[in-house]
Formats: sequence, structure tokens, C-alpha cells
Amino acid sequence: MSGQADISLIVAFGTDMGNAEDAAMTFAESVADIGIDTEAVELNQVELSQLQDTTHFVVVVSTFGEGEFPDSATLFWEAISADTDRLEHLHFAVLALGDSSYELFCNAGKLLDERLEALGAHRMVDRVDVDGFYEEPAKEWTADIVKVLTAQQGSATTQIAPSPAVERAEPRERNVPVRARLAVNRWLNSTDSDKEVRHYEIDLTGTGITYQAGDSIAVHATNDPALVEALLGEFGVGADYAVIGHEQPLGALLTEHFEIRTPSRALLTLAASRTTDAEVSAALQSGDTHGGTENSWLYGKDVLDIVTLADLTVDEVLDTLRPLQFRDYSIASSPVAHPESVHLTVASVRYDLGGRAHGGVASTFLADRCQDVLVHLRPNNHFRLPAADVPIIMIGPGTGIAPFRAFLQERHAAQATGRSWLFFGDRRRGTDFLYGEELEQFAADGVLTRLDLAFSRDQDAKVYVQQRMQENAEEFYRWLSEGAHVYVCGDADRMAKDVDAALHDIVARCGGMDAAAAHGYVNELIKSHRYVRDVY
Repeated sequence: MSGQADISLIVAFGTDMGNAEDAAMTFAESVADIGIDTEAVELNQVELSQLQDTTHFVVVVSTFGEGEFPDSATLFWEAISADTDRLEHLHFAVLALGDSSYELFCNAGKLLDERLEALGAHRMVDRVDVDGFYEEPAKEWTADIVKVLTAQQGSATTQIAPSPAVERAEPRERNVPVRARLAVNRWLNSTDSDKEVRHYEIDLTGTGITYQAGDSIAVHATNDPALVEALLGEFGVGADYAVIGHEQPLGALLTEHFEIRTPSRALLTLAASRTTDAEVSAALQSGDTHGGTENSWLYGKDVLDIVTLADLTVDEVLDTLRPLQFRDYSIASSPVAHPESVHLTVASVRYDLGGRAHGGVASTFLADRCQDVLVHLRPNNHFRLPAADVPIIMIGPGTGIAPFRAFLQERHAAQATGRSWLFFGDRRRGTDFLYGEELEQFAADGVLTRLDLAFSRDQDAKVYVQQRMQENAEEFYRWLSEGAHVYVCGDADRMAKDVDAALHDIVARCGGMDAAAAHGYVNELIKSHRYVRDVY
């Protein structure tokens, strides 16, 4: 780090899907213009001793799951939230990324901001909490901090040595979509299954998109026209209804621009204040807008369900709606095998509630209404294959199989010598063995060294992937001892937590460690990127 002698700066990020990393990198580029040379680093790589030796600390952190820190920041949070030295000398700023439809919106950023203040550090600017799209708020936050740093350095024109001329790369355009053709749309599981899982192939010809195994693709879907029509009917207006402050008519806004699948917290609050039913009012204020558990009153309800509960005007409802955001899907192909296309593995979300069909935004768009699609790449730099001779353990039940199909395609093409072990599970082998023939062929070819399966409904007692891990605990720990990297993909709420608990237990039992030592062992796996997760 350089610049004026009395300023040193650490820029760090805690990221889930790369947004926080991108914002932190952009910030680091911006301060180079005022003579401060720094690089954005993962929060887990920042030692508390470094904070004692620096003057300024700038953090961008996203919130994962139910208010948690992302994996790339958990170790730092664990360290700084324990007893530690004071930081009265430190100046800091936090940019928190999140999604306000979750109850603990931007919780990780809030916790870190409060902890730094409690340790005596001084805010350069107030924390900014970003809901969804982050580029513009991040740009404004960056500009504010650059002003503060410039003022703290004194007169920028006289005291800061000019940076050497460097050729700047073009600004990153992470979230700008391009149009691509949906070339393949087919059922992946059996139509006899009680789920609908489809395999998609998106033709990248002419898009300029190049990807790596482990990346995701963002699908910019439009809303279900039947839901749009039903909302228009509820409001008693036509699709051409003019909305004050918007150039496009209501029908286009509801179709392309507003989130009408998941009701916002602001809409729930508005409906709660207008309904004449006290029980309904209480229910509307009871939980997060993702509906909590399947037994909760809010579970699965969309905007139309909420609008029908109270006397609301179209304009005031629009004021509460959040922008329609893209949906991320892990890429299920390797560019070595499929350089001109990306494959996706998507479960279609469909269910009946209150006598009306409901569906996921992007999953039903892809399944029912899509011929071409707007997409952009979502690089996942932390979910990458190691060297070809390094063993890997992959845990991906259900649609979590997607990136591991990509990994296996890549290892097959590279004739990798490293061993590969896959834990896959779903409900029934006969109907839900996703890519079963391919996986068995990978095993027959030696690309897949071990394939352990857990089909939960094929016997009286349900069996899941974490149980298969426990059944093979000694071998699992041996692979870890021999340098294996562990990858997890799939459901964050239950599976990922159960797998994490199983991993800690295996390390403790087979490594002869107490809980604290096992926790430290797993933390080292996380820090060295030997235990990484792509969970949702």
C-alpha cells in the first residue's frame, strides 16, 4: 500500500455471488486516482493484526441466507466478534449488500459496522445498505469516501504524488444482459416424478460471453402474463393504464420491471395497515416476505394474494414494489466441452394456493414461454477446480448437481489424474436420478472415482447425502488428509447446514479432535479455499 505516508488502506469484501467483490475492486481502482495503491482482498484473508497496523479499512459485504455472513467473511467475523484489541486509530466504511425481502436485510454489514464502532473505530461515512442492484449506490458511496480520503491527505493537488500512467481496462459491465437463443428445453427427470426438473441449453453464439466451470448465468425473465392480467383485473384498469412518473404503461411495468412474485415488506406493511381483519393484519406483519416455513400463513403468497386483502390503489401498490431482478443458475456445462453454449438444470416451481396456480418467475418463464432470453454471466471466482491432480469431493443433491456435471466434463476433457468423489441424492432413483446415465458413464470411464447415492424416498427411512458422508467417514477424512477440496452446491436452508455439521463431525471423530479443534480444522479448509459452497 502506498500514497501519502500517513495513510494506509485495506479494502476487503465478503461475497456470495461476486457483487461485493466487484464493488470492492471498483473502489480500489477509484482510490488509485488519488495516489493510494491497494487491492481488494477477501475478508477471510485479513488478519486482525493488520488492522492494528493500518489507518483505513473499507469493506463491502453481502448478507447470506438468514442474515449470515458469506463463507468468504465468516472467519473474519468470528475473529473480530471475539475479544480483541481496540481500534481507536482506525477509520472505516462499510457498504452492505442485501435483499429487503428478507427479514434480516443487510444484517452482515450492519453487524460489522456496529462491531467496528464498538471497538472504537471511526466512520468515514455512514454505512450504506443496498437493496438489490448495487452499481449506482456503490458508485456514490465510493465517491463520498474518495472525498474524505482526499481531505484527510490535505490538498490533493500539492501533496499527492501523481500515479504513474497506466492503461486502464474498460469498466466492468457485470450486469448488462445480452440476448441469446434457448436451443434446448427438455424434461430431465421422469414425468412420473412429483417434481419437474428441466435441462436447458442456451446458445452463446454471437453473445461475446465466455465462461468457466463453476460460474453462474443470470436469467432476465419476464413475469407470467396470467398473473399480470389478474393484477390488472384486480386494479380494474387496462394494460395501457398510464402511471405517473413512468414512461411505460402499467402492463409493461408489471410484465418487465416490477417484482410481483415475492411481495415486498413495504407492501405487506401497507396491506396490514388497510385490512379490516385483525388476524390478517397480524399475519402480514409476522414474518419475512419469503414466507418462512411451509406451515406459515405467508408461505408462497404472491403480490396478487396480498393486494386482494385490502382496499389499495394501483399507484400506491406500485410505490411498494421492488424492481424485477434476474435469477441466477449454476452452469451445468464446461466450456471445454461446450464452448458455444451453457447448460442449466432448473426445477420448475409450480403449486396451487387459494385455488389459483402459482409459479416461480424464471423457472416457468424458461419452461413455458421462452424462445430467446436475456442473460449475463455471473463469474464465481471462488468456486473453481483445483489442479488436475488434486482430489475433489462434490456434494450436490437435486439441482445442486449442476456445477459438478461441469467439473466432471472438464476433468474428462483434461484427462485429469486427480480422484473425484460425488455425493448425489434426490427423492427416487427411478424418476429423479438427474444425469444418471452420464454420471454412471463418468464412473465407468474412471473420471468419477466414487459415486455415492442417497434417494430419500426409496425406503421407509429417509436417507440423505450427509448420512452417506457419515457412513464413509474414515474414507472421507482420508481424502481430506490427502489434500482433497470439498465442494457443496444446493439448498442453503437445510442441506448445506446438515452437510456442514456432518463435515465437522467427521473431522472430530476421525481426526481425534474435540469440537474446537475440528472447528479450527474446517476454518483452515475455508481459508485455503478447500471447502467452498454454492448454495441458494
